[in-house]
Amino acid sequence: MIRSLFQSDIDQILRIEKSVHVSPWTEETFKSCFKAGYLGFAIESHQKVIAFIIISFAVDECHVLNLCVDLPFQHQGLGRKLLEYALNYAKDRGISIAWLEVRRSNSRAISLYQKLKFHQVGERKGYYATVAGDEDALVFAIHLR
Repeated sequence: MIRSLFQSDIDQILRIEKSVHVSPWTEETFKSCFKAGYLGFAIESHQKVIAFIIISFAVDECHVLNLCVDLPFQHQGLGRKLLEYALNYAKDRGISIAWLEVRRSNSRAISLYQKLKFHQVGERKGYYATVAGDEDALVFAIHLR
């Protein structure tokens, strides 16, 4: 079941974030997203968040800021389901384009984005921190109209 993400979910999404990412968002980053009015959706299983997405809106664009699936639930299509839900939500509200960044090394995510008709439109050098140094981000976009 997909539902809205709430500030009261921060402990759960922070746990997922820390278990999945080398350089995870902090509790303050998540709080800032809620304070800024960014929108989020979650998938729950047994009243526990197992996947989430956070997006921001500006004029007629949206930006996928974070998409994360808990490790035991990966490779089951939950990331795709959340992303499609968020894109449909945006499209229904007149948003014309969606953007996101992805680590160059994240081939599974890149494959998903390409299957959903995202196109690479650029890159950001040294965008992501890693244990071995910085990693480039690939910038993808999709037209929703």
